[in-house]
Amino acid sequence: MREVVTTGGHPITSTAPRSEGADSPSQRPEFFRLPKAGGDPHFGLGRSYYYEGEKQGYWRLVRIRQRGKQRGVTLVPYDAIATFIRKQSNTEHL
Repeated sequence: MREVVTTGGHPITSTAPRSEGADSPSQRPEFFRLPKAGGDPHFGLGRSYYYEGEKQGYWRLVRIRQRGKQRGVTLVPYDAIATFIRKQSNTEHL
């Protein structure tokens, strides 16, 4: 979501941070890339958190690589993470 503010003839553009609530169902990706550094743009979780969650069996990451290559891409399933976060918030209130 972009907001343009004009001050003295110079436009200032700011971008609001994305959150789960800000993503409408049509804008949510099915998968997104594992962040290289810092948090991801959807939930703000870091690379090591995703690897640890997979190790604990909370979700499965998707790995794609070309035949014969050593490196590839790791994708995070958006819906699995959103479901996990909702479950965590529900269990904390019990």
